[in-house]
Amino acid sequence: MTSKVCFENPFEEYSQDMSNNILNDTKDAISGKFNAKLQNFKSTKLHLLTTEMKDDVFHDGTVYTGSAGLALFYFISSLKNGNSYDTLQNAVEYINIENLRGKRISFLCGDAGPLALATVISYRLGTNRPDNLLDYKTLVQRLLSLISLLNDSPDELLYGKSGYLYALLFVNQYIPGKEVIPANHIEKVVNSILKSGKQFANQMKLKTPLLWQWHDKVYFGAAHGMAGILYLLLQARAYINAIDIKSFIKPTLDWLISQRFQSGNLPSSLNSSNGDRLVQWCHGAPGLVPLCILAYKVFEEDKYLKIALQCGDVIWQRGLCTKGYSLCHGVSGNAYAFLQLYQVTKEPCQLYRACCFMEWCAVERPNTELHRPDRPASLFEGLVGRLYLAEDLACVSDAKFPALTV
Repeated sequence: MTSKVCFENPFEEYSQDMSNNILNDTKDAISGKFNAKLQNFKSTKLHLLTTEMKDDVFHDGTVYTGSAGLALFYFISSLKNGNSYDTLQNAVEYINIENLRGKRISFLCGDAGPLALATVISYRLGTNRPDNLLDYKTLVQRLLSLISLLNDSPDELLYGKSGYLYALLFVNQYIPGKEVIPANHIEKVVNSILKSGKQFANQMKLKTPLLWQWHDKVYFGAAHGMAGILYLLLQARAYINAIDIKSFIKPTLDWLISQRFQSGNLPSSLNSSNGDRLVQWCHGAPGLVPLCILAYKVFEEDKYLKIALQCGDVIWQRGLCTKGYSLCHGVSGNAYAFLQLYQVTKEPCQLYRACCFMEWCAVERPNTELHRPDRPASLFEGLVGRLYLAEDLACVSDAKFPALTV
């Protein structure tokens, strides 16, 4: 049976004494048998991507729908395999910074993603850097120059300032100890996001000190909305004064949480006419999970973890999306909510749930992807996203939702 947006969950609930081949004996990692399945899935699909689907991989140069998404997969794989030189070289093949158009600022859909990736890979390769890859210092300057687009950019993650903020934090994360991106540069981006949030909140006169819009709507989710913006701001809290965190960011988070449906799911936007339907990373509860987990860590209030767990239950019940397996609006993106919950709670049921959703994505049962993705070889709409999830499941403690968690 299906509804319009999700399949009925066929997996049994986790119990400690259940016999399954998914988790290991100590229930803190996947089993050898399940890992072997994932390794086989990765090798088979990676071969398919780099041969028959190669033209679609190069649809464009972005992280979201293009070749830089596969480059990001190779980069993360190299980190998990001892900074593998060969894997970093593979990543270079899928980064094209020659054709950047200088029109979009974000990591996912703009120039910042390929530039940030090229920067950290160039730094890590050092003297082994190929001739066609610029020195990391030159690349950093190009990344910094994108700030000229700041005032004309939206605030959200996919196309806007929050996506640029992620790119800056990404570079400093993977080139540690050098502060390659100066603090005052990051502060300018943060202050611009806060300024527009304060201005729009004053204009709308709702009971929240920050509010942002995209395409004339107040979106709530991770991709275009408040959950994504607040999550990036909290990750950049070292660059924000304590008053702004206490008086603006925290009460805005509390207001956003108050907008949830009775089910615990998050509406796609303010006064949305869609109803309680969408349970996917871009619109709905999955995008709220990492934000609430981080809020729990930062503010040390149990209510945030409780809400994150409630969101997890919504995703378990309604997260097998009929749209397919994608990170953005599909099952693999929803699986990350369980990984994030496992990381903070260490509860085996959360890891089990993530594995069930991964299995759904890998087995590809007939009629479980009712909407073929526009870009089937991409990171956020297609196959690369499932490979990324499989890679993260092999080392759960290091798992991070791509282009969202620094």
